[in-house]
Amino acid sequence: MTPSKQSAAEAQKTAFFEKVWNDDAFAQALEDNPKSALAELGQTPPENVDIRVVRDTEKVKYLHIPAAPKEGEISDAELLDAQGGTTLACVSLSVTVVTVATATTVLTAATGTN
Repeated sequence: MTPSKQSAAEAQKTAFFEKVWNDDAFAQALEDNPKSALAELGQTPPENVDIRVVRDTEKVKYLHIPAAPKEGEISDAELLDAQGGTTLACVSLSVTVVTVATATTVLTAATGTN
């Protein structure tokens, strides 16, 4: 992903989280009918994709594990290595990291973007 696309994607994620965190009606609509709520944002999830929204609480944290790459697809790690490599290390998992990873994956799956 180029720096400008990455910045645009980060801005989109930030705006999405702010809307969910600050707009109770939208957050409830997102939980009740994710595809409809995403459509309000101009996102059209594929018909054959089921979207489930889960929210972390103070006492319950969700860890999202993405689907394994299909045969012949390149993994994110391989893609990073191919473009010069980036080493990511996770020393501890904070609430924000889990929340961002979950919502980012849902939004990515819903929109079909990376």
